[in-house]
Amino acid sequence: MKKTPILLFLLFSFIVSNAQKDKVYSSLEEALKNPSEVYILFLDNRKLTEVPASINRFTNLTTLNLSGNKLTSIPETLTELAHLNEIDLSNNRFNAIPETVTKLVHLTELDFSSNNLTYIPGSITNLGKLELLYLNNNKLASFPDFMAKMVNLAEIYFYGNLLTSIPENISKLVNLREIGLGGNLLTALPESMSALTNLKYLALSYNQFSVFPSCITRLSKLIVLDLNGNKIATVPESIGGLQQLAELYLESNKLSGLPESITQLTKLEKINIRENGSLKLSPAIKKFIEDKKL
Repeated sequence: MKKTPILLFLLFSFIVSNAQKDKVYSSLEEALKNPSEVYILFLDNRKLTEVPASINRFTNLTTLNLSGNKLTSIPETLTELAHLNEIDLSNNRFNAIPETVTKLVHLTELDFSSNNLTYIPGSITNLGKLELLYLNNNKLASFPDFMAKMVNLAEIYFYGNLLTSIPENISKLVNLREIGLGGNLLTALPESMSALTNLKYLALSYNQFSVFPSCITRLSKLIVLDLNGNKIATVPESIGGLQQLAELYLESNKLSGLPESITQLTKLEKINIRENGSLKLSPAIKKFIEDKKL
């Protein structure tokens, strides 16, 4: 019985400690009062033109949000933050990914969306622990071969860029679960993509596909497939093999029909086939869609 107060104290300390780690600081002044207790710091939308010099005082910082500012560079002192694993630098004024960022080797999440990036430096492969990478709304014209070395990547988002192709060796990213490639200039996918057996989400909307990429039908774990806004005229019978598919988006293409195998997609919850002017459905497909209230 004498141990009970000690156990309660330890439990209380554990709860307080975890609550502290979840606390989001949005005031630099408040955070600087107890810098060692700051784990999450949001300095977004402050019109900052440079990263505050005091940032390196937050020795336990794990998450840093600097989005929506006017930053063009990152100080070398940021590499002193040994526990930093998430950084959001979206909506700034970067023309390139700073070398300093590629030295933050503990990062698991990096967001550089909505900047002015035109290329990805080879040094990004230093981020061997990176799992989530957001590069939406930039001016990237290529998906570099060397990114295939980043085998821990689970989610990549390239929405709204200028990509014209995907490298064959993307197949090495075996842990990929989600990839967003909407709003680019893609016309085809490499057959090697069928090796991404863990892929659950594939967005290819608003590209230049005129043929349904055959490799897609071998992605057996796929749950969401978005091909809205392309020029696809036919969907292959083999789509029936996507037994985990729950959402299928085919709006604004050039479809004249759908394969009967669509009715084999028993887990389908959503289907969008609007804006296909010549589309005619068989009685079996109509009944399938009506019965599932899709």
